[in-house]
Parts: sequence; structure tokens; C-alpha cells
Amino acid sequence: MLNNRSRVRAFTGPGAEERAEKVGHYLKALAGNDASRKFCVDRGIGLTRATNESGNTAGGFLAPQDFDAAIISVRETVGAFRQGAEIRPTRSDGQVRPRRIGGLTANFVPEGAIIPESSFQLDAIESAQKKFAILGRSSSELFEDSASDLGEFLTSEIGYAFAGKEDDVAFNGDGTSAYVGISGLATKLIGLKSSVAAASGHNTFLTIDAAADIPNLMAGVLAAALPGSAWYASATAYAQTICRLAAVSGGLTATMRPDGTIAANYLGFPVRFSGKLPDVSTSLTGKAMLFFGNLSMSSVLVERQQQTIIAISRDRALDTDQILVRGVQRCDIINHTVGDASTRGPMAMLVGTT
Repeated sequence: MLNNRSRVRAFTGPGAEERAEKVGHYLKALAGNDASRKFCVDRGIGLTRATNESGNTAGGFLAPQDFDAAIISVRETVGAFRQGAEIRPTRSDGQVRPRRIGGLTANFVPEGAIIPESSFQLDAIESAQKKFAILGRSSSELFEDSASDLGEFLTSEIGYAFAGKEDDVAFNGDGTSAYVGISGLATKLIGLKSSVAAASGHNTFLTIDAAADIPNLMAGVLAAALPGSAWYASATAYAQTICRLAAVSGGLTATMRPDGTIAANYLGFPVRFSGKLPDVSTSLTGKAMLFFGNLSMSSVLVERQQQTIIAISRDRALDTDQILVRGVQRCDIINHTVGDASTRGPMAMLVGTT
């Protein structure tokens, strides 16, 4: 197998090779490899069937801890939304959690006077787990590779796919069935105070300026949300806006991490990259171009604690000597606090204009 060294590795740190090997044997065991099944049994790697699942070709198995942890590691590294949003585990398909919408009030009180009463103001956010699934077709030769290579390859592929879907839904979801009813930030912010119009004629990344567009975008964020804020940008936005502006006036630091990813910081705030954000050099009139703010205050990702269900089948693609791999996760994404027409929210977006 050819390893792409430019990609984030799923297994890193002490014991990485051993953990990748365990996951590889787990996947081979699901594909019917007797030696790998014995390897799993001897080392206590459970082949645990998911609740209400039947045969492997129709149902699936709960992924072992090493597999789950590696997928989460990949998603947290390459998924911009997951890096910034609040992550909440749940054990059920539905969850109701409180949200603060107002707080206590401090008053100046003369000695002996009655202290005015105030109260915590809370409402509720309800989540309903959505099913995200991957069905991949591979050559049977892939499962003849070393267990560690197989574990690394499939784990990173699944992690990348889930991270991309989470970012797409979280930023671009329009509330339709195509996005399982989820409304992304680009939809939720339309018409609100934190939807910031770029200067006239600024509708491409090469026209965004540092005199008005960038300061106005930052000013579109609630003041209390500035600590913990970040830029959310595509590769094109980073190159044609942030790097271009920094070449003139500075403000950008960037280094390459050991895993090959970029640690960038612009004007004191980290830059988080997503390929699901606008990534074109053409006009973005009326569309979101850049996001800035504190995702942990605006958005939550609720996910099942036992994350991934894996199923592998040799039967369906038997005539082509291929193997089908299915991965399933359940989560919900809620952009719950976005301000209103007169009040800034924790996240702001810059919109291209004619």
C-alpha cells in the first residue's frame, strides 16, 4: 500500500504501530480472516455486535476503542467545526440540555435597602441523532496488506470522510432533507447583525481589504465571544485574503506541525481550515466568504459515546473480487446561538457584495 505522507496519520505517539495493527486485524477479522479473528480473541479485542444488529452483511459491529479514538483524532485535526464547537456526548438518540439566554443582574444598593431580584434565564436545546454513513468499495488485495497499514489507511479514510460531512452540514446546511434538517451557520446568520456585508464590489477573496472588511467582520462578533475566537477559511481564502493582506501589513504567523498540518494565526486568532467553505476565486456575491468567532458559544455537536459501527461484506461484490466497507456514526449539529437582527452573536460571517 502507498502511504500518503502529506495526510494526517490516524495513529500517532507511543504504541502507534501496535494500535494500528490491532485495528487492522479487527477489520480483517470482520472480513472473515481466521488468523486475524484468532489474533483478536487472543488479545481481548472484542468483536461486539451493535445493538439490534443482525448478521455482518446486514448489521455491524461496534468499533474497538483504538479505532474510535483514531477516527476522532483525525476528525479533530482536519475538521474545522469539530475543532471549535462544543462537543457533547450522549447515550441516547435524543437529548434536551439547558441553554443560558440571560443571567443575573448586579445593582448598586444603598445600605439597608432591598436588593433587586434577578434570575437565571434558561431555555432548552433538543438534539436528535442523525445517521451519517459511508459505504466504500475496495479491492480484496487491500485486506492482504499488513494489518498496521490496513488499520492506518481505512481509519484515516473514514475519519476524513466524517470530518468533511460534519463541516459541510455545520457551515452550509440549509435545513432541507439533503442536510437531514440541519441549518448551517451560513443559513442561520442570514439577515442578522452578525451577517456582515463586505464593502461595495468586494465579492472575491482578492478584493477583501484590511481597511474595512476584516475589522467589520471582527466587530460583528459579540464582545464576550472574542476570547476563544478563530478564523474559519478555505485554502483559497487563506491564500488570497489572509496571506495577501499579511504580505502588506503583517499579522500572520504560520508553522508546519510534525503531522504536516499548518498552525496559522492571524491578528492574534488561530486560522482553522475547511475544504467545505467557499474555495473558489470567482464571485461570491450574496454568499458567505469568511467566518470569524467563537464556535463553542454558538454551536454544539452531540454524538453517541460509542461512536462508530463497522460492517464489512465480501458477498455483495463477490463477482468483482471486491470488499464493501460500511461505517456509521450518529450525531447532531445545532447552531443554537446566533444573535438576532439587532444583537451580535458569537459567530460572524463576511458576505460578498456587488
